[in-house]
Amino acid sequence: MRTLAAVAAALAIPLLLPHSPPDAARRARSRRYELRGGWWLADSTFVRRRMFVVDDLLTTRRPAVVDSVIELGDRYVVPPFADAHTHLLTNPASARAESDRLLADGIFGVLSLTGSAAGRHAAAGRVNVPDAVDVAYADALTSTRGHPILSAEVSANRIPWDSLQKYWPTLLHSHRAEGDVYFTIDSLADLERKWPRLRANVPDLVKIYLFDSEHFDSLSRDTTSIGTRGLDPALVPAIVARAHRDSLRVAAHVETAADFRIAVRAGVDIVAHLPGLAPRADEPAARYQLTAADAADARRAGTAVVLTAWLAERLAAPKPWLGSAGADIAQLRRAQQIQRASIAELQRVGVPMAIGSDLFGTAITEALYLEHLGTFDRRTLLHMLVATTPHLVFPTRHVGRLVPGDEASLLVLGCNPLQRLECVRTPSFRMKQGVVLRATST
Repeated sequence: MRTLAAVAAALAIPLLLPHSPPDAARRARSRRYELRGGWWLADSTFVRRRMFVVDDLLTTRRPAVVDSVIELGDRYVVPPFADAHTHLLTNPASARAESDRLLADGIFGVLSLTGSAAGRHAAAGRVNVPDAVDVAYADALTSTRGHPILSAEVSANRIPWDSLQKYWPTLLHSHRAEGDVYFTIDSLADLERKWPRLRANVPDLVKIYLFDSEHFDSLSRDTTSIGTRGLDPALVPAIVARAHRDSLRVAAHVETAADFRIAVRAGVDIVAHLPGLAPRADEPAARYQLTAADAADARRAGTAVVLTAWLAERLAAPKPWLGSAGADIAQLRRAQQIQRASIAELQRVGVPMAIGSDLFGTAITEALYLEHLGTFDRRTLLHMLVATTPHLVFPTRHVGRLVPGDEASLLVLGCNPLQRLECVRTPSFRMKQGVVLRATST
């Protein structure tokens, strides 16, 4: 029996397996480990345990042969984290690097809620394997010139963001990314005609875009803008029903409380972020703030909310390209007041809430922002990171716990995250489905 001396000495140093191709990773899964010592997360506390890994599962029964012993000492063992709102892993050129960054942060599973279908298929061998991140992908539905068409067409046409005015006539009429990054649905006939193409992309779920739905009629008459509206709210129930008929979950982008209501009443499975990320001073809070009735409707519908709240901080950051040298603190305070009130209503009735980062941040960014916001205690935030969010990302898998029969996926932290949530920033040891992941330099 060989002891992993590097782990026993100090889990934080570079150790163990090289960055292996998938076939080598599969061979590594046949190893049998003893995980000795450590404080293991059990419900809402940490307890001493002795666990074994046989292939890719946890067990308390010692196998006849143990290949290696991993000494955990007095460190803290938790399930891996997940992120239920990203736009990553759809570019084969960057997918492996993105996966490595996610794994280094302890994020083993993500929802990618809009990106190139062709890109994700080309990246297939770089994700959803034991030594890479697991991802579920969404195809996106919006209206003509709706959100997120601008960013999709800018990328598809390779137009510099500082040259939008010059290329605006091209962008207004471009459909290069349609069928790949998004589908435009302006009628029930569009839905029936384009649905087979969407199914051919083999998405794991569907994302619908709602954007200022209460003003959809007036916004749809504007033929000179892109990205200021989403789907016709009248079509949303039929779209959700069509997706559910094919056993596809539906996630909804929302901007306002009215968008939230339309999504929930149509029966969406996930709302991708809270409304009210950047409210203006001349807007009433009620335009974005969720009510007790909204929360009750979401609870009855079984809708989960991926908060993605930290974007309020990002959107209030200085924008030197717009001549803004300082952060818009007043805007951030307005957004946070709305967030606290909406989260309180969702908490009151037990709506499932998950962690998501969207662009530029990570699930860790979001968790620490929510701690600062003061809406959750550390115990709840840790549970959201290791259980609620992984279950939302992969609802049929045995993840989010550290019990016999579950996936042998875990993180080892150097300090107790129930005492200091910052401890989640630096996992010193990571195992995914029985594969010991290589250490990363920091």
